[in-house]
Amino acid sequence: MKKLGRRMWLRGAGGFALAIPLLPSLLEEKEAKAGTTGRKRFVAMGTNHGAIWQQSMYPNEATLTQSAQYAGRAVRRGGLELSVANGVASLSPVLSASSDRFTSALAAKMNVLRGLDVTFYLAHHRGGHLGNYAENDGNGTDGQTTQADRRPTIDQVLAWSPSFYPDLATILERALVIGGNGMSANWSSPSTKSGTIQNIAPENDSLALFNRIFVPEEDPAEVRPPIVDRVLEDYKRLRNGNRRLSTADKQRLDDHLDRLDELQRKINVQVSCGDIEPPTKSSTEEWASSSYGIDPVAQSRFWQLQNDVIAAAFACDTSRIATMFCTDIFSEYVGDWHQDVAHQAHFTNGEAQATIAAAHQRFFENVFLDLVAKLDAIDDTDGTVLDSTLIQWTQESGCATHDPIELPVVTAGSAGGFFTTGSYADYRNLGSPAHQASADSAVNSHNGLVYNQWLGNVLQAMGLDPSEYESGDYGGYGKVILSTEGWYAGYQKYGNAELSVMSEILPFLKA
Repeated sequence: MKKLGRRMWLRGAGGFALAIPLLPSLLEEKEAKAGTTGRKRFVAMGTNHGAIWQQSMYPNEATLTQSAQYAGRAVRRGGLELSVANGVASLSPVLSASSDRFTSALAAKMNVLRGLDVTFYLAHHRGGHLGNYAENDGNGTDGQTTQADRRPTIDQVLAWSPSFYPDLATILERALVIGGNGMSANWSSPSTKSGTIQNIAPENDSLALFNRIFVPEEDPAEVRPPIVDRVLEDYKRLRNGNRRLSTADKQRLDDHLDRLDELQRKINVQVSCGDIEPPTKSSTEEWASSSYGIDPVAQSRFWQLQNDVIAAAFACDTSRIATMFCTDIFSEYVGDWHQDVAHQAHFTNGEAQATIAAAHQRFFENVFLDLVAKLDAIDDTDGTVLDSTLIQWTQESGCATHDPIELPVVTAGSAGGFFTTGSYADYRNLGSPAHQASADSAVNSHNGLVYNQWLGNVLQAMGLDPSEYESGDYGGYGKVILSTEGWYAGYQKYGNAELSVMSEILPFLKA
């Protein structure tokens, strides 16, 4: 029996895709009503909640030995100093791992950023990590206001930018979207930036994902007639010649042709990944046990298998972008994690805080650092694959649940030399208090610069000019509104000093 190869499957998928999508305006009325320079890479990891006390998340403030005036405050910087004791290497309690895995060489390729905020109350969300703030739970007036302002996430801005992908000859997946229910969104017709903004369904099966980025040996006897050419004239006649066709259905046809074009492009990829070892196990096999939800070891294995696919794609150059949205808790806690741990973590008794901090440490060591080490072990044209990559890990909240103030941003890689590394940078305005510690709460935070500025920095690091992504009255990427929630810790805390610098590269970072 002949093995079903990737190209055979794609041809079959192409035939299926030729079917014209449902176009309601052509149905009878009753039926209608029923119906850069160099090869750069980017990885974004997002985790739920946050709410980690600053002394657990960040390096010691005593290391912040440099300062500069910026945006009306003194911003500070220090070198990342890795300490080792009893076989554990640490930048902070959360940013720690076994010393045989977390080396000074890897720490020197990292940055830890503190003092980046969202200017409005966002509460629980999955889109804020990458700039689509509309993807939130609608908690509070601010969150409800932003739900109408959907936009592509920055990974998808990169995926469809010729500045990032000047040549797609080897690219099978513009972006790998992995984990949970995903945190990526894009236009329904991304090539024309038209239609609706849609969430992109993630792939949680690492083996299936590998098969999408792996190119087996080419069969020289295969001849692949163009898919789109066979139907293009029919589509043109239907789209341009039928006066009953509604605007919405024209957009559906445009979206469909966009997908066919992308399918045709993938079929024509010629690169061979014969040296990459195919995996024998899928990440979804870890779900077989009913205890997966409270098994941090199994959860780590799940994400490490995904990391293997990302490393293979980057090494073979069949994709250069990956997003990973992690909803696993990395804890053996059996109660209501959301209410009993995440929503209690800021309280002074410390029990919930210890639980959530330990969970984030496991994610750092077993997922973030695992991928960092794997990419650093792959030689590239100039250094390692990690050196050409930017990996970022962001959390849903800052040091208080729901509030995106003092959002931690942990990075690895220099994006091909765009960023300096080895820094702990603090952008808080110590004259602008946000949360105040009390008898009940241990959180004592300050307002900082705008997180959108960092998102713009990522896009610039990947080779995009601000003119390609900036819109509205401010720089950076993503919606900016000044909070209407009077109780929000960021209410009336962001003015011209913060908003006027948002197109700039953050201090201490540019190489």
